[in-house]
Amino acid sequence: MQQAVADGADRGLEPAGCPMCGEPLHPGRSEDDRRGQRRLAAIARAASSVADAGSLSVTLDVVAREVVQAEHIAAVQILRVEGGTMRVVGKAGFTDAEDFTDRLEECRRLGARLMFVEAFRSRRRIVVAHRKAAVLSDPSWAPLHAIMGAPRWDCFVAVPLVVRGRAVGVLNAFYEPGENPGGAALEFLDAMADQAAMAVDSADLLARSRHDAQLAERARLARELHDSVVQQVFSMRMQAKALRSQVASGRTSSPERVQAVADELLGLAQNALADLRSLVHQLHPVELVERGLADAVRAHADSVRSMSGLCIDVEVADRLDLLPAELQEDLYRIVQEALHNVVKHAHATQVAIRIGGAGDAVRDQLLVEITDNGTGLDGRPPREGALGLVSMQARARGWGGRMEIRDTAPGCRVEVMIPVALPGGAR
Repeated sequence: MQQAVADGADRGLEPAGCPMCGEPLHPGRSEDDRRGQRRLAAIARAASSVADAGSLSVTLDVVAREVVQAEHIAAVQILRVEGGTMRVVGKAGFTDAEDFTDRLEECRRLGARLMFVEAFRSRRRIVVAHRKAAVLSDPSWAPLHAIMGAPRWDCFVAVPLVVRGRAVGVLNAFYEPGENPGGAALEFLDAMADQAAMAVDSADLLARSRHDAQLAERARLARELHDSVVQQVFSMRMQAKALRSQVASGRTSSPERVQAVADELLGLAQNALADLRSLVHQLHPVELVERGLADAVRAHADSVRSMSGLCIDVEVADRLDLLPAELQEDLYRIVQEALHNVVKHAHATQVAIRIGGAGDAVRDQLLVEITDNGTGLDGRPPREGALGLVSMQARARGWGGRMEIRDTAPGCRVEVMIPVALPGGAR
């Protein structure tokens, strides 16, 4: 994984003086003041990155880069603990070395003292002066000597990532030679480690929310399978028995009676097939994979229109296929469930679907609206605990969003707002 790159010129430092006359650009500000300002700015940018997180690795790369640019630090690693194994999920100042984790494990087997593991277990910051010399002189670190010896660093700081009282990882900072971090520098690392911990925790919550949504959706599909397909197959069995009795040897039965039972059996089979196809479609949204979100929503609307007779108008912003695939599927499922509820409960004749920005001047909010002209809620709150609504709410909350259902007189509106920037050019 890691080999430090040579020091770059862009360290986020302000020039010491005017390039023309050499006079100080900010005569009233000391280097400590400027560094303090850089730290505050780095914390603010990192917090913004965590709030807008779509990918954990991208977010933690931003946090690591902000640390490097604000301090005299050669490189930063952010490691996450998963199943007892630490892996690097964010870095700056390093290039890739795919076997870094394997080399680190070999060092551990040889008896190397892993200071960042101690920081993680104790949930306390660890500062080690002249750490590079100790690592390079220790035979147990031999598998990583080439990698750890390349960067220009000396002092090492490991800061645990702690959220809600539990450690989820560690931030490693490799300070340049001659840099001994003082109290303000260490407090800055603590603050950045807090931002990284929040990002890891948010990713965990999102994964848990999606898992809960999947469980709720499976329960809903199981209930629908029982309420529709199973009941229809049971009725088909009864009709098949009746048909057999009509044509039993030695029994006289009118053709009209046999025809009626056969027609009933055929109708039940067709309904069961339609319901099964609908459930399979919900389990495997092939259109989403093959066509992208916009065309998948239109295709599903066409399917519902042909089966139900609803007049469905679809308006979807361009370039939504650039959104994360998981978000696209959640948006598709929300629209799918909302249309299902309209068909099943609303007695509507028209539906409008809109997916896009929340307004002409707003590009950091994604709005999903499904509006119908049916009976609405009639002043009643949505049925609490309904599996479909629970699934929709969980999908919205998983992205930091919200869902509301409102009467529109006539009809009803499902509104989902998710704080995610629309891809460039989306309208």
